[in-house]
Amino acid sequence: MSRNLTILALGVVLAVLPLRAPATTVIAPDFDALVTQADYVVHAVVKSVNSEWRETDGHRYIATQVELQVTEVVRGTPPQPLVLQVVGGTVGNDTLVIAEAPKFVVGDEGIFFVQGNGHQMYPLVAIMHGLYPVYHDVKSGLAYVVRSNGMPLYSEQEVSLPMSEASAVKTADPAAKPMSVAAFEQKIRSVTASAARTSQQQ
Repeated sequence: MSRNLTILALGVVLAVLPLRAPATTVIAPDFDALVTQADYVVHAVVKSVNSEWRETDGHRYIATQVELQVTEVVRGTPPQPLVLQVVGGTVGNDTLVIAEAPKFVVGDEGIFFVQGNGHQMYPLVAIMHGLYPVYHDVKSGLAYVVRSNGMPLYSEQEVSLPMSEASAVKTADPAAKPMSVAAFEQKIRSVTASAARTSQQQ
């Protein structure tokens, strides 16, 4: 018999793991916070996804190792190889799901804002707000950034919007184009450089 367990209240994991668990309500960070809270930011492709049963203090749970093939380091210095340690996954007929957390599939490409890998149950800044999949437009040949729910991102300021909220940029200009990967990465580097200057001045 298959079993599916969905963790709706993320704090419940505290009873299972000695890890830092986010609050039960995930608040979208503004763009500056998204960048500066990340230990590193990478443009990468999911290389492998492997789930297994683990046990901590007598509690069994499913964890997944997600290996990323890094194509570009946008911020920080990630380890090599870069393997995300994620709570949740599928082993045989058993599945553990973290509510609203992005799912990793081999071959998927995205911008990953990694935070606390190996120390918190989902090592992306603000969980679903820390992954921006990359969409390749076959007609134009350009690569665009979308949010983890598949909605296009038209401005870096939109990262602070709830996932269900429509883009004000697109609403105001129906002809607006989603942010390109290059533009998004440049914004990340700009915030990183600004934060470094501020730190040096203090």
